[in-house]
Amino acid sequence: MGNIIAIAVGGGIGSICRYSIAIGAARLAPTFPLGTFLANLFGSLFIGIFWCYFDEVHISHEFRLFLFTGFLGGFTTFSTFSRECVQFFKAGEPIQALSYLFLSNIAGLGMVALGFFLCHRFFRF
Repeated sequence: MGNIIAIAVGGGIGSICRYSIAIGAARLAPTFPLGTFLANLFGSLFIGIFWCYFDEVHISHEFRLFLFTGFLGGFTTFSTFSRECVQFFKAGEPIQALSYLFLSNIAGLGMVALGFFLCHRFFRF
């Protein structure tokens, strides 16, 4: 039961953080899903940092579930990203859809790698 609670609490906090980013980003780019894009990039960066760090520093199984499955799972959102891509296609904007698709995936992978790099740079193991 502790695992479920850890995931639920982490997911709730992550979702609230993602929603906050979406609200702020909508003001900056009303026609582009900047909130989802930023949440997914920051989530990728955080998972790279946390994955690297917690490979070396022990944390409990419950905290790992809270952080990775709960918080980062609630913070990032593949389903919303997928809907937004399809929405661009349906709106007759295939270039924007493909740009969002490729940029999100390439930048997301880059952010995970950057997270590993930053972790190794600032935490000497």
